[in-house]
Amino acid sequence: MTPLNKKLFRDLWHIKGQAAAISIVIALGVMMVVMMTGLVETLEQTRDTYYERYRLADIFAPAVRAPNLLIKQIGDVDGVQAAEGRVTGSALIDLDGVDLPLRAIAISLPDYETPRLNNIYLSDGRLINARQPEEIILLNSFAKARGLKPGDTLTTTMNGGRRDFKIVGLAQSPEYLYTTAPGEFVPDDGRFAVIWMSQSALSAIYDMKGAFNEALVSLNRGANEAEVLDAIDRLLDNYGGQGAYGLEDQFSNRFVTEEISGLKASAVGVPPVFLAVAAFLLNIVITRLVQAEREQIGLLKAF
Repeated sequence: MTPLNKKLFRDLWHIKGQAAAISIVIALGVMMVVMMTGLVETLEQTRDTYYERYRLADIFAPAVRAPNLLIKQIGDVDGVQAAEGRVTGSALIDLDGVDLPLRAIAISLPDYETPRLNNIYLSDGRLINARQPEEIILLNSFAKARGLKPGDTLTTTMNGGRRDFKIVGLAQSPEYLYTTAPGEFVPDDGRFAVIWMSQSALSAIYDMKGAFNEALVSLNRGANEAEVLDAIDRLLDNYGGQGAYGLEDQFSNRFVTEEISGLKASAVGVPPVFLAVAAFLLNIVITRLVQAEREQIGLLKAF
């Protein structure tokens, strides 16, 4: 080992506390870059995989009442990969110990087949039997928040009528990763529910036999979403179309996307703060070392 290297290690030993502090700050900065970047990529991949596996629609098109035959016309629009109609309706839920009814949305599932779009993941219980109109599947997050389970009875008000349903299953859906009641902005699992029922049962309640009030659409790769939205709006215009919108404007997806965007901003903004502090501390230490070793530096430069 050369004399200069010996001197280097001796000087580092004298400032070991400062050197350790600077090393820790630099390590934290690098660690945060790696962790937060990896977290963002993992969340994006998980979200996209979940959406793809359960076929989350690219376009949502609500209407007042449209005939089922219109779904074929929507499916024939250039750029549309698949289209499906469903029935949705608002509902109120009465629970023991809760003063005010809780709001909910009821959504139809095909009677004897798997939904082509917006499928659900059954986390507990079983699927509904279309021959039993009183059977429902409840959103898992709401059920857990309210202590409900398969086999329980749920009292609701739908289309002005009071009805009792039997919970046969709990499910999750990519469409409702975050749930919030209309007019509210903060998600609350215990204040808003999603109820899935058979198409025939829900159609009978809301007088939608042979009709739908929301179309779900998936797009081909490279399709022009704006043109498809315009075409769907024209088709639904005579049936009380309320304006089709893309996945980026769907509440749950937008909330998830904004959460990930916030993490991205943190990944870009926070680690440089640690690295800047480390650079500042390093500059102070080096400046002090140079000042303290001025005579030795001058002597070495003289040779």
